[in-house]
Amino acid sequence: MEDIHKKIKISGGRLTKVKKAIVSILFENQCLLSKIDITERLYKRKITPNRSTIYRELQYLIKHNIILKNTISGVDYLEIPQDHHHHLVCVKCNAIKKIDIGRHLKNQEKQIRQQNKFNITKHSLEFYGYCRECHA
Repeated sequence: MEDIHKKIKISGGRLTKVKKAIVSILFENQCLLSKIDITERLYKRKITPNRSTIYRELQYLIKHNIILKNTISGVDYLEIPQDHHHHLVCVKCNAIKKIDIGRHLKNQEKQIRQQNKFNITKHSLEFYGYCRECHA
């Protein structure tokens, strides 16, 4: 997490109490959280910024590529880019699970880049279906 704090300072940002808490929450979760989830976890830590402060801090972190925004089913989710992974999304209960697809997708991405002479900067891939609990 120290590397993230350094990146914030290098990018010209202030390491505010709210920003540190948001980074900590996302770092501990290691997968997608909505803005509502983040706000609830801030309140549990007795940190009660107003909505505009949370919005501003999240926008700063997104703009400087410290956190990633991923929109799934119309909801924005945020995470710290730690390892390359994808997600399983339950269409019934909205549960999200992190998965690793492995080398096959990296090879596909390389092939797509070469065949189309396209410089890929990032991609998003989610699988939608029913989780174990909702499958019944």
